[in-house]
Parts: sequence; structure tokens; C-alpha cells
Amino acid sequence: MSLDPDLDDMVLKALKDELRIINKHMPYRRISLCDLIDMNPPYIVLRDGTTHLIDKRELQLLRNILGDKVCLIKIPIIIESSPSLGEGVYRIRDPVAALAVAKILGLDHSGKGELIFYRPQLYELRTRLRTTTTIIFTPT
Repeated sequence: MSLDPDLDDMVLKALKDELRIINKHMPYRRISLCDLIDMNPPYIVLRDGTTHLIDKRELQLLRNILGDKVCLIKIPIIIESSPSLGEGVYRIRDPVAALAVAKILGLDHSGKGELIFYRPQLYELRTRLRTTTTIIFTPT
């Protein structure tokens, strides 16, 4: 940080504004898997006002993986990219989503806490769950 607190505040505000633009694809609210399964067609509304359709096959895959936890997961699954994690490193903080993703990727995960994974695994995950996952960029 600089010696000028006003400059620091301006830089942080600018960074937050840029992140808001970069993350405009985020939904207004996330919807439970159970509610999406009942929708025809399943969709979410994004912050930029557009409608994002969800692939029913992805919902069914998650339903099969999660069993009795099916109503605990919110869609889209949030994948975080952050400079603090390092390049090519991603995180899922939601423990239910982390458990589902770990099963899809064949990773060992207890179902407690966050899941950390890497760019090759991200490609595999986005191939299987293209419409039910989203990547956000965070400063920390």
C-alpha cells in the first residue's frame, strides 16, 4: 500500500468496479438443484439481465452423485479464481458442491471444507458441467 490512504481507497474502488464488470455473468441468486429439476426449462437470471439455460443432463448427473444431499446444493456451482491461490489454481468453497465436484473429478475429498483443484481438472469439470458451473474472479 502507498502512504496516501485516499489513493489506496481509489485503487480499491477501481478494482471492485472492474471485478463487478468481469463477474457480470453471476446470477442474481443461486437456485437449489431440487428447484431447478422441477423447472421446465431450468434457468437462472444473470446480473446483466440475461437468462442462462441449464442443461437437464447436468442436473441429473448432480442428482445421481449427491443422493440425499441433492437439495442442499445451489446452482450454479461457484468456482473461484484468485491471485492468492496462484496461477491455474481454483477453489470451490461450498462443501456440498466441493463434494460433488470431487466425485466427478475422481478426487479424494471428505465433503468438509473447500476443494482446491488445477487447470487441467477445470477443463474436465467444465466439459461435464458447462451450464451448472461458473467461474468468478476474486481479489483474495
